[in-house]
Amino acid sequence: MSCNFFSTETKKFPWQKRFKPVAEALLKKEKKNAYVNIILCNDVKLRELNKKYRKQDRVTDVLSFVWNSELLGEIYIAKGQVQKQAPIYGNTYYKELKRVLIHGLLHLCGYDHRNKNERKIMREQEAAY
Repeated sequence: MSCNFFSTETKKFPWQKRFKPVAEALLKKEKKNAYVNIILCNDVKLRELNKKYRKQDRVTDVLSFVWNSELLGEIYIAKGQVQKQAPIYGNTYYKELKRVLIHGLLHLCGYDHRNKNERKIMREQEAAY
């Protein structure tokens, strides 16, 4: 199992040395023995993906795509959106980026938040990790 970090915005994904062990521990605990690609990109790219795959013409902070057993999936994170919403949630950019990364990984592990009960469970899992 391994997490690969990419960035289309900067030379490298910020804090990836800190995030990698957290991400891999989450995957191990959730019994997911597969690769995950994590891509930091701009808001325009996330809006395009959100429109194409979710039919929502708006920017979002994170999108997760499940692929298969060898490559569990890909997570796309909108750098600008994360920076904008960090103070709204009382977080630094680092903490908010970590939160959305964990959120995306939980989606790949089968968690969702379509209803109140699912949201509660997902928030509890986010806080735990």
